[in-house]
Amino acid sequence: MLGYNRCFVGDRSSLAGPGEFLIGFEIQLSVWMKWQLALIVVVSLGCLLWEPFEEDRHQSELDGVSWVSDQDDVSPCGVFSDLKAFPGAQGFGATTAGGRGGAVLTVENLNDSGRGSLREAVETKGARFVVFSVSGTIELETPLKITEPNITIAGHSAPGGGIALKNSDSNTGPSFVVNASEVVIRYLRVRPGLAAPSTSVDAISILGGKNIVIANNSFSWAVDENVNLWFDATDVTVQHNIISEGIWDGNHTQRGLHSKGLLSGLENVRVSVHHNLFAHNDDRNPRLTGLGKNEVVNNVIYNYYQVGTNFSIGVGFQANLIGNVFLPGKQHREHRYPIVVGGQLVEKAIFVRDNLSPRRSTGTEDEWLNVGFNGVMGDGAYNGTLLDESVRAGTPFEMSAVPVTLEPAETLVERLLPIVGATLPRRDAVDVRVVSDVRNKTGVMINDPAEVGGWPALEPGTVQDRDRDGMPDAWELQHGLDPDDSSDAMQDMNGDGYVNLEQYLECLVFEEISRRKFTRPTQ
Repeated sequence: MLGYNRCFVGDRSSLAGPGEFLIGFEIQLSVWMKWQLALIVVVSLGCLLWEPFEEDRHQSELDGVSWVSDQDDVSPCGVFSDLKAFPGAQGFGATTAGGRGGAVLTVENLNDSGRGSLREAVETKGARFVVFSVSGTIELETPLKITEPNITIAGHSAPGGGIALKNSDSNTGPSFVVNASEVVIRYLRVRPGLAAPSTSVDAISILGGKNIVIANNSFSWAVDENVNLWFDATDVTVQHNIISEGIWDGNHTQRGLHSKGLLSGLENVRVSVHHNLFAHNDDRNPRLTGLGKNEVVNNVIYNYYQVGTNFSIGVGFQANLIGNVFLPGKQHREHRYPIVVGGQLVEKAIFVRDNLSPRRSTGTEDEWLNVGFNGVMGDGAYNGTLLDESVRAGTPFEMSAVPVTLEPAETLVERLLPIVGATLPRRDAVDVRVVSDVRNKTGVMINDPAEVGGWPALEPGTVQDRDRDGMPDAWELQHGLDPDDSSDAMQDMNGDGYVNLEQYLECLVFEEISRRKFTRPTQ
């Protein structure tokens, strides 16, 4: 028997104010037989209107949630097992608490700095949970830096079209810098673009700290790396992000042609890169070099020119590379290995399984046909040799205490594309186009965001939240909370360890999953 659930369905900007009469839909889904699905729509109070997403109606799944039947004595959004950064978090950073239990800080404007700004919230000391009552694009005059630990940034709390970050013309650094522990960043769009010439314009740079989760964000249009891990940042999860369109022939002052996806350094150990979409990046999709445990699992890599995924290995390096899909685009070169290993010939350092590419298209060929050693970067035809057998591990390495759920590569693309990136409160035009490129094998790397329309205008919106605790008034009333008492945001109404604000946010995630999939897991 498949449980069902009541939650908000629709855009929070349409939430009624006090005294208004809310009519919406309650969705009840049940499985009658193996190939039958009953969808019963029951008119009820306290929910929002069903609002399908027009760009995606494919299968998707939220892992890590134990859904329960609809009863008055249980949370209407489900009881979540295993306290983590959020119920679906997996990999080395997954157990971080982020800002749980701290102050709720509301971003009220799109200013670079000052009262009510994102920068003010980020720079505040102490545990904090950052939510948004505004939508739109924030133009950053200088990098936005997290140097204080214990923070959750919940981009999916924003109304309208959500939150995007871009660099001003004078900002020659990363848009976002993380240099602290216990950090969770979700559902932001970070697109720095071409600013003044520089060597360090990343979308996000993670330069220190541990227990960091970067999930369901969209990173693009960086001059250096879209995502950069460096110095001593450890225990990092990068999951369910879109990492796309690194600037190819831009204004990088040292490298010339660039366009890079994700890079890690020698000290960045215990790194999980899973369930991301890399699209239209020349290489580093990702490139991991940390002399410790690394995992690259269930990523989709589309239209790479130099190479898909690459490792530079030394003594201590271990990596699992499992269930990834390398898709050719217009700039793909058939003679290139999708996976390239450089550095030392370290014995049994890399395990591969179930990676699909033009070199291994049916899944029945030798697992190691995808993996080359060394080679040259540039336009030449030479691409190294097959990886020496001494480097090949026969069994996977043990990774994090919260292991990544593996999906078969053959079904990954259709399962991942609907739910990857900053899908809440809705995908912007950039992500819609990039996902369409992957599906239709269109698009190329870009030299300037203007080539693809630049930064889209994000739909404005508002949230009725009298006590400024991140939970809309109507949702609080529906769930027996007090819309005039901000302290209930950090209380736990069902005893599962997740505070009420997290419960609301995961309800939004569940609604988004439900829009894109008409079945739901019982486990």
